[in-house]
Amino acid sequence: MKRCVLFFWAVLMCMTAIARKPGYADYKPLSAFGGDTVAYLDYNWSAHAMGTNSNAPLQEFFDRFELPIRSVDFTCINGYVLSDVRFYIIPCDSVAKLKEERAVLLNKCSLFSMFIFPWEVENREDLPDYETIHRSIPELKEKGSVLLPWKEEYKAVIGRYLVQDVQYNWDENDEKRLK
Repeated sequence: MKRCVLFFWAVLMCMTAIARKPGYADYKPLSAFGGDTVAYLDYNWSAHAMGTNSNAPLQEFFDRFELPIRSVDFTCINGYVLSDVRFYIIPCDSVAKLKEERAVLLNKCSLFSMFIFPWEVENREDLPDYETIHRSIPELKEKGSVLLPWKEEYKAVIGRYLVQDVQYNWDENDEKRLK
């Protein structure tokens, strides 16, 4: 009987370990990947980690992200709300060039963050509204996207807002299709 209970407990522990998704709780630092930035991004923010970084302030991402953010793409919708942000680990001119070429490789250098907009909000100032953010980021467009060089001050401007998820959308098959 004792062996049966121990065996059941061991199976349960193994199944739990296998079922766990990586995410902030399972975050691994860049040093754990020997400096391999793609492996670091893939493990902490790719498809298998989707949903593990949700409903959290963007500041939690900033506190963990170890690569230098070099440029950022802000997108506003309906003229009143910041809908998403894409962070790049390459400079603006490189982003612009890759966008122009419609290069899939651009995804290898970026993370996408989508903000949460609850339908019933008692305190509307908790939404990342255009007017509030525009005061700190005057280049922000009322509708559409703007690509800017990253400034550390942006963390204070957008860090408090909740995000649905932070995603890394690179797939090694994309690179193979380019060859």
